[in-house]
Amino acid sequence: MRIIFAGTPDYAVPSLKKLHALAPRHEVVAVVSQPDKPKGRSGHPTPPPVVDAARKLGIPNERIFQPKSINKREILESLAALSPDLLCVVAYGGLLKQKALSLAKLYPINAHGSILPRHRGAAPIQAALLAGDTETGVCIMKMELGLDTGPVLLCRKTPILPSDDAGTLHDRLAELSADCFVEAVEIITTGPVTFTPQDQTQASYAAKLEKNSGRIDWNRDGAYLERFIRAMNPWPGAWTALSLPDGSQTVRLRVVRASFEGAQSGTCACSGRVRGEGNDAVLLATAGDGTTLAIREIQPEGKRPMSVAEFLRGAGRKFISGLKWA
Repeated sequence: MRIIFAGTPDYAVPSLKKLHALAPRHEVVAVVSQPDKPKGRSGHPTPPPVVDAARKLGIPNERIFQPKSINKREILESLAALSPDLLCVVAYGGLLKQKALSLAKLYPINAHGSILPRHRGAAPIQAALLAGDTETGVCIMKMELGLDTGPVLLCRKTPILPSDDAGTLHDRLAELSADCFVEAVEIITTGPVTFTPQDQTQASYAAKLEKNSGRIDWNRDGAYLERFIRAMNPWPGAWTALSLPDGSQTVRLRVVRASFEGAQSGTCACSGRVRGEGNDAVLLATAGDGTTLAIREIQPEGKRPMSVAEFLRGAGRKFISGLKWA
């Protein structure tokens, strides 16, 4: 098999590495990714993780493509000249039109991080956590013009642990995506190949997250908020504002880690208090249904993550006598 690989972020790197490791039986003949982007305070253009990985694997620069759009005629002509059998796509970050999907002699296939047709779209990992799903996985599907609507070749599942956040699940699904691609290539090579249509009536969608998607709505129920905090970690981060009762001071905090206690506190949503002393101190927040969240790790704006105890020993000591979530 001659394979064109299209991917961009860290999530796609294990898939590139494992497909490249199939040589000499199969060959990654080209890598397509997004253009370099400014990074850090210097704003220096930095290649995407997939491009960096491709270079370390020894893929020649002339076989690494970083167009603004894969659908440009000259890009399609260059890729078609490589006579690819498969187009393998994972987290590429760009729309593929029909001519791009038709590049491969056999199939364009995509690794999607959910059990399709559940959680189609850009943020399936976060959507699974928010929904309280007990398992998720990866599906390899044949790509078509619809958003993650193509027929499925294979699915492999993994449990969602109570301790999982978007970061841990991201890393596990990235490796599972790579394994699924290897399995898919073997199936396509040896046969039989059966693509199963998705049940469109069971479809759900996971919208793309934005920087402000992480704001905590304390009017939601406590069980949801605990999942929300895990789903937003590490990006865009679940955040809130902590205020003194008289409104004289407010500090913005990212909530890194919290546990759902469930007990009815009898106080209104958005109220909070400190429980415990010294290293055992936690911030308690009352959710919209009257249940309680124990916040254990936070990150004040412009600072590193820290325990609540550390926060209260420093800048947060003013909030010990009373506080309110804003």
